[in-house]
Amino acid sequence: MYPALPPPRLQVLIATHRAPGIERVAAMALPELEGVQYIVSWQDCDGIPEPEYFSRRRDISVRRFYHPGVSANRNNLLELATAPFVLIADDDLVYTPDSLLGALAIMENNPDTDYFSFRYSGADNKTYPEAETSLATLPKGFYQTAFEVGLNRSRLGRELRFNEYFGPGAPFFTAAEDEIFLYTARRNGLVCRYFPFTVCTHPGLTTGSRTIVLDGFYRSHGAVIALNNRRTWRLRIALNAWRSWRHRRAMLFHIWRQMRQGAVRALHADYI
Repeated sequence: MYPALPPPRLQVLIATHRAPGIERVAAMALPELEGVQYIVSWQDCDGIPEPEYFSRRRDISVRRFYHPGVSANRNNLLELATAPFVLIADDDLVYTPDSLLGALAIMENNPDTDYFSFRYSGADNKTYPEAETSLATLPKGFYQTAFEVGLNRSRLGRELRFNEYFGPGAPFFTAAEDEIFLYTARRNGLVCRYFPFTVCTHPGLTTGSRTIVLDGFYRSHGAVIALNNRRTWRLRIALNAWRSWRHRRAMLFHIWRQMRQGAVRALHADYI
């Protein structure tokens, strides 16, 4: 009988689904660190045995979850969390002891911050602000990726949840759950800050960086533009539709129409 682990200072919340997803988690080689634990929420798992690897890792808890949608999966993790600080994670990331302990040190040294946005390295070559900054007003060109986010659960971050009307598995807004997560935090008065610290590596392109021509993606993008730019969203959507048409070769009017539908619905919805 092993002694109980001490209460964690940091929990990494890993969303996954299906058999390949749980195998990817087992292959992440998650660092074993004092005060750090991992929670895995596993969807689409009926009849699939849990990899034996997890029986050897007392610091990793795998929970099966039977509701659809990425946002619902992430919310299940937030409900399960008990540590004062958490990191949002996917099943294909690379963490190091320095990256986890460094992120934890930043969060512990900034107790008045509710929402932490870090950076990641990867094939996207995503650009970031050069210095620490408030996200009360978004820096030019800034957009949120879910696995950049840390939360202080000792403050208002404890209550923050993903909007389940957004993200893969949702019927209308099939993307942008991470950007709506930040929008919700800002709207609800959380202290949100960006820190120029690399929290993880993402080996390939993220979903948001791939060529996407699905209507739900355009509707979601339109919603984010409108919610963050309520006075200028019409012009911004026209410009973004034109840029998408140039880069993705979809029909310009179709892109604009989908983005406008998403914007109008988001601005009038009572669930955002």
